[in-house]
Amino acid sequence: MTQGRKRTKIALNKPSAPVIPLRFKDMVLDCGNGNKSYTHRLRYLNVPTVNQIKSGNGVLANRDDIVRDIHQWLNPLPENRSKQSYFTGLVSYFQYLDAIDYHGDLFANAVMIDCIKHFNKLREKGEKVSLAVQIKNSLSILLRLWNRESDLKVLPAVAGRPLAANKAFHVETELKPLSKVLVKGALAFQEAIEKNELLEIHPFFDEERFNEQARRNGWTPRHIGLKRHGFKTCMKPQAGTIKISPLPLEQLNRQVFYNQGSRNWFFVFSMLTGMNTSVLANVQHKDVSFKSIGSGRFVFDGEKFRAGYKDLDNSCGFSQRTKELITRWLKTSKEMYQSLGIPLSNELPLCPFFNANGEVWTFNVNGSNIGYINVQLEKISGLTVTTSRFRATKSDVLMRVTEDIFLVSQGLNNSMNVVAIRYSSGVQADHDNNLNATFGALSAVAKGEDIGEAIENAKAMRSDILSDYDYKNLRSRESKEQPLMATPSGIKCAGATPEKLIAEARRMKQLGIDFSKDTGRCTDFLACFDCDSHKLVASENDIWLMLSFLDQIEDLKEMVASNSAPKDEYFVVEGLLKKVLLRLKQKAPKNYAQAKQKVDDGDFHPLYQDRASASQFFKG
Repeated sequence: MTQGRKRTKIALNKPSAPVIPLRFKDMVLDCGNGNKSYTHRLRYLNVPTVNQIKSGNGVLANRDDIVRDIHQWLNPLPENRSKQSYFTGLVSYFQYLDAIDYHGDLFANAVMIDCIKHFNKLREKGEKVSLAVQIKNSLSILLRLWNRESDLKVLPAVAGRPLAANKAFHVETELKPLSKVLVKGALAFQEAIEKNELLEIHPFFDEERFNEQARRNGWTPRHIGLKRHGFKTCMKPQAGTIKISPLPLEQLNRQVFYNQGSRNWFFVFSMLTGMNTSVLANVQHKDVSFKSIGSGRFVFDGEKFRAGYKDLDNSCGFSQRTKELITRWLKTSKEMYQSLGIPLSNELPLCPFFNANGEVWTFNVNGSNIGYINVQLEKISGLTVTTSRFRATKSDVLMRVTEDIFLVSQGLNNSMNVVAIRYSSGVQADHDNNLNATFGALSAVAKGEDIGEAIENAKAMRSDILSDYDYKNLRSRESKEQPLMATPSGIKCAGATPEKLIAEARRMKQLGIDFSKDTGRCTDFLACFDCDSHKLVASENDIWLMLSFLDQIEDLKEMVASNSAPKDEYFVVEGLLKKVLLRLKQKAPKNYAQAKQKVDDGDFHPLYQDRASASQFFKG
């Protein structure tokens, strides 16, 4: 087997490159279009930049002969981007060798294999995803030039990039940061259009976020410069467009700017409504009339442009804030049309694309390049967007909230069979939470924590409040026959076990609280969240009770008393309450605001008029 064979000499069976005395400062690769790569950088440890070498920061690595040889083999190659890419891959390869302090044959099979495996692992994690490809391409061209095709065959295949197509965004780690970038950009575009200004730099640009992505992906200084410059060049028409367009340059500049803003708003609306590209692209000004579906939710009062003229797939509805955003953009898009001299019509698209001839297209048309937004977005967030991913995110959230295939199919205008197939194995976010909880518990046990306590804490801190709100059961016949009972945490109980009732009745009696069927239930708050009997009801009184309890918990954490509950338990309960209250705030913002005002005014629920009242509910 050749994989582990170490080479101490490079066999050059092809006609040798001419040996020409060459000064290192003259070792420059011409890569076309004025791009140059400086091969002599490879002589130095960690491959510093040319400026760093000039400033005296370079330390020679005793590899002059192989660097000179590499230069003489790469120099005759065609002057194009590939040549530059080969050198960039070698920079990363040599930096890897220096990082592991390697001093053997620089192109031995074993070390090349280890290098590609190393960057494959990073690639699978979503880190430095481009380096494995660059390094293998660079090694491949050299091995071919050196007539080492047999060694090329033993190099590992490059791992595929993490699959993102049609996969729902993770709400906390992906959707939230992504939404901040999209909304920030959309509002910046809108403000500039309303002021009749053209931005010079794409509003996605953020120095701190950009530098973080550069570090994570291992961009070279040259790549950093090119990518940074891209935030400016994307706001101007390309030379080819200017050449073929009959429009004056000022109008072309304006159209490119408007197209960038329109793309941005298109994906904001996709994120907020979950609509497909084909549907959202065809939304016209005449479709922007709203129909209230209750509880502060609205839908577009329009039709799909497809067979059967089905309703627009927004039946889940969107919030008052989304309605206001759409209305604002409707006004802004009219200003775009007017500034370009396009007569207003109620059949113009809500998010238009203006081509090089000044025609108005939708983003369904080839050449409108809706995906161009990702060129700038990925440089800031590390993520790319599609309407499919936003739609998948909407369906995941709907499934976690309702756990009902029929309701999800209604919200997406899909058949129940389509939804059933997608969720036959559950929701990926729930699987991830469960795995995280499992590993969290195993880690705690490994550190010496009691097994039962570790499992309970892992469940508590990884619980998913989205799937805890079961409004369907609240409206079921069983709920009407057996009214829900209040607990001192503000959570309702549909009936605890007899054993639990006996234990809780004893505790409540000690507190002097009447524990009858009409006033109370179980008070084991951690158990509530994993109990099949609990329900979240967004009434003002329940939220007031829970906010009062939370306020007491926050105070109790600061108390130091010999008979107080362990501090960890306070943190767990506090975290759970905050998650639940956030969910209730989303479900009933008006009730939440009224209950919050009471607590802010010092008007606590009678059950929590003093700190001691809350402390009694913890097991000592």
